[in-house]
Amino acid sequence: MILFWGSKGYQKELGHTQTAIECGHCNNVDTWEIVETGRKFTLYWIPLFPYGKSYFVSCPICHYGKEIEKSEVESFLNY
Repeated sequence: MILFWGSKGYQKELGHTQTAIECGHCNNVDTWEIVETGRKFTLYWIPLFPYGKSYFVSCPICHYGKEIEKSEVESFLNY
């Protein structure tokens, strides 16, 4: 029996910050995107469970940003 297993990357937009932030890269002033990225284990191309999650806040224009902790996500969404 042949098993096909692997992993697949994903990116999920969680929302935007409630206040405008100035980007240090492109000088744009706008609300920033909050994104969850990670990988999902797959078996026969069916995603089963996620692992390796990380969270980022990034400029919607140039995508410059930084990694944030999971505990900081709520504060950015409700700030």
